[in-house]
Amino acid sequence: MSLFRRKTTEIPEPAEDAVEPEPTQPGGAPKGRPTPKRRAGTGPVTPAPKTRKEAVAWQKKHANAKVAGQKKLTPTEYRQAVRSGEVLPARDQGPVRALARDYVDTRRMASNYLLWLFPLLLVGYAVQYLQWLTLLLFFVVMLEWVRTGTRIKRLATERGYPNRESAMSLGFYAVSRAYMKRSWRRPLPVKQIGDEI
Repeated sequence: MSLFRRKTTEIPEPAEDAVEPEPTQPGGAPKGRPTPKRRAGTGPVTPAPKTRKEAVAWQKKHANAKVAGQKKLTPTEYRQAVRSGEVLPARDQGPVRALARDYVDTRRMASNYLLWLFPLLLVGYAVQYLQWLTLLLFFVVMLEWVRTGTRIKRLATERGYPNRESAMSLGFYAVSRAYMKRSWRRPLPVKQIGDEI
């Protein structure tokens, strides 16, 4: 007699006349069958391209269909359009981002002088007190980042602009624009320092 052997029991065979109803899941498909495909509501299936040439032709055809009615810009024309503000990259679109740009362009900020910190940082390796001065100025820029972001967020809320961005991301956007020279900013500044926004 073995301790680990299973006991064998005879299983009665079901009668052939009795038909068991198939159990169904809450979704309606019976168990043991593949999930039905959703073919209703989909358009005709296009066959996959067999060669790279076919794939490139398909992509060109559908890319042009997306921008039908828009003129295709050359790289030079695109740069000019971005510079003038006619075309905006995705990160610059929206009324809140426009408010942030105007906020930065109408004020003098500590971030305007951030580019001067980098040469100072290099010289700071030789002169010890310049390292502390550079760290202090970086800390001031970080505080300005947070303060600017909260002010822009508050202004956007007061004006009723739809805003899902955090104050930190708005502050980062504003400071990343503020440390550039005015002539380097894209799109170019519309307002002058001291103007009302």
